[in-house]
Amino acid sequence: MNGLQWRLTATRRLWAPGAVPSQPLLEPDRTLREPHGKIDFPKPGKEIGPLFEVLGWALFPNSPTASVEVTVGGKALGRARLGLSRPDVRAHWDLDHAGSSGFQMTVLLPDAGIPKGEAEIEVVATSLDGERLLLEPVVVEVDPDREEKEDKVPAPAPRTPLQRSALRPHVVVFTHQLNLGGGQLYLLDLLKQMVRDELASFTLVSTLDGSLRTEIEELDIPVHITGPTAYDDLSSHVGQIEELIAWMEGRDFDAAFVNTATLLSTPGVEAAQAMGLPVLWAIHESFSPTFLWANISPAIRERTAAAMKAATTLIFEAKATQRLFEPVAGPDRCTTIPYGLDLTPIEKARRTFNPAAARREEGIPADAELIVCVGTIEPRKAQLMLAHAFDVIAPRHPRAHLAFVGGKDDLDSEYLEEAIEHAKAGERMRLIPVTPEVERWYGMADLFVSASDVESLPKTVLEAMVWETPVLATNVFGLPELITDGETGWLCESRDLKALITGLTRALDSTPEERRQIGKRSRALVEERHSLPKYASEIASLVRDAIAKKPMPSVED
Repeated sequence: MNGLQWRLTATRRLWAPGAVPSQPLLEPDRTLREPHGKIDFPKPGKEIGPLFEVLGWALFPNSPTASVEVTVGGKALGRARLGLSRPDVRAHWDLDHAGSSGFQMTVLLPDAGIPKGEAEIEVVATSLDGERLLLEPVVVEVDPDREEKEDKVPAPAPRTPLQRSALRPHVVVFTHQLNLGGGQLYLLDLLKQMVRDELASFTLVSTLDGSLRTEIEELDIPVHITGPTAYDDLSSHVGQIEELIAWMEGRDFDAAFVNTATLLSTPGVEAAQAMGLPVLWAIHESFSPTFLWANISPAIRERTAAAMKAATTLIFEAKATQRLFEPVAGPDRCTTIPYGLDLTPIEKARRTFNPAAARREEGIPADAELIVCVGTIEPRKAQLMLAHAFDVIAPRHPRAHLAFVGGKDDLDSEYLEEAIEHAKAGERMRLIPVTPEVERWYGMADLFVSASDVESLPKTVLEAMVWETPVLATNVFGLPELITDGETGWLCESRDLKALITGLTRALDSTPEERRQIGKRSRALVEERHSLPKYASEIASLVRDAIAKKPMPSVED
């Protein structure tokens, strides 16, 4: 887990001078004179199972919270995610950062090595000024092995394997949804290239519909929408598998390609295996399988793990993500292939793009140092922390401006807008709604920032690098495999406001020539490492190899 791995002692007298015990939520007077905070969940005495969340809030009078460290049962688990919405705290204290003072850490007991029995949850928050706040500890009952009992449902009977085609295989593709998103755009690029190169023919099955369906059908790929199934209902899960098997009968598929490890995609894995098809599974989520499946029905979790162990090949875009899945799938079934990016539309856009005109249209000064962050607004992507960091560095960089591209009509976007409105440098920050025309922001930007605390290998970072826009990113999963600090971008630690401030300062203090060189080196790296034709060819080779092998057994064999 991310974060400092030093041990936080349970004894208050051992804390460094200046740590302040937390106080309960008070009625207004709306002036906050001392730091306050509370662990809201879990409640004292609660029995917690293998997966639980630590939720709460921490508020300082003079600055946003810079970091929150969590300890359970004497084991330091690192930093919590910051910036969660807390309208209840905002209602008590009239501070700009009160409404986003929430924190969250998800704890997986088996991975953390926390034994059964009584355990104390301790949280210490630190402000940007270095002031520390010790929240009132909570004592809980830990049971890492607690499971819900449920009825067994028979598995679908395996079918006779279909005949294999060696030259241009017909592949059934299972994915979770067809709206705009990194995993979905990855799949669209891959399908376009494989159709263009005549490497395979496809039929696509998606749990949820979305705007990308039109582009997929324009590739002459039929699309079938199934609708979701309940994560906690085994009969519903098996019923969807049976429906998929019935739909697949007689369609002469040679292999299955599964996109993402979300439970919206996994019924397709079991259905394909029951049909005797080899399964290639592209996984983008940088969470361990036990974490991903901890809150689902134990029987569905067991079946999903078995399906993963029986998959022909699991494909990852980052070695750090692959390592999370090897204990379940086995290292021999796993391979990392940095995914490909379609440079053709980017090059077309760059040839005709006029940065000065685009800046005039958007009301951005011609001489501004424009920082851009692209992604839907949510705590995982840490846009609120980036706004706080920008407000700190803005006086030193009077030409700097910051644009967030990805606003929606939701509470996270509302609190980011509020933070921008009340920031000292708020007139130099703006929130742009989600847009398919994101390329213009790469072209206008002087610096691209990815502040997320969980990312495998974000497509937005690669796109910015192709535009030769230098990138500051957090040091998580696939990003340090892509970015060499100071050479092809800059790296900083996640969930740490001070680290983000330092990273921004380093990037903005660099000379224009240093940024140009970083942009050119990062562009060359993407061209070499992330060629879409090469990636599509490697996937096609994996498909052909899987078809050439003996038919895969079903998960029940």
